[in-house]
Amino acid sequence: MRNQRMATAFAAVGALVGLMAVVLPASPASASCSTVQYAHYEDSGAKGWKLIGDGSCSERWGQVVVDSTYPTAPGYSVKIERQIKSPYGYATEATYTATLPGSATGSRSTTHTTNSSGDLDRHRLCWDYASYNGSAWVPDGSWTCSGWYY
Repeated sequence: MRNQRMATAFAAVGALVGLMAVVLPASPASASCSTVQYAHYEDSGAKGWKLIGDGSCSERWGQVVVDSTYPTAPGYSVKIERQIKSPYGYATEATYTATLPGSATGSRSTTHTTNSSGDLDRHRLCWDYASYNGSAWVPDGSWTCSGWYY
C-alpha cells in the first residue's frame, strides 16, 4: 500500500514537472537582440550617438546622427571599442571611429565589429567633438564613453 502511494506521488510530481516544462516561456537567450543597445542624445535630440547591433547579436557598430545644426557647428565623432576576454582580463581587439564634418546633417557609422555571446567580448561607445586640421575632420581627443555592453 505504501509503495503504491509513493508510486502515485512520483507519477503526479513527474506529470507536474512535464507540464511546467511545456508551459514555461523560452529563455531570454533565445530572444532576438535589440538593434539600438545604447543611445546618448543632446540638444533635445538634435544630435546623438548610438551603439547598434544587428538582430542576431553577431555584430556591433557606432553611429553619430545630427538632425539639425547651425552654420558654425563643430564636427562630431563616434568611436566603438571591442575588448576580448582572456585568462588575464580584457584586452582591446578593435577600435573604429567615424566623423561627421561640421555644419553637416545626417549620419555616419563606424566599421562593424564582431560580437560574441556572453562575456567573451564587450563593447563601448565613445563620442567627441571634431575639428578641421587643414586636411581632414579629426576627433578632438576628449572622448566621453558609455559603460561596457556584453
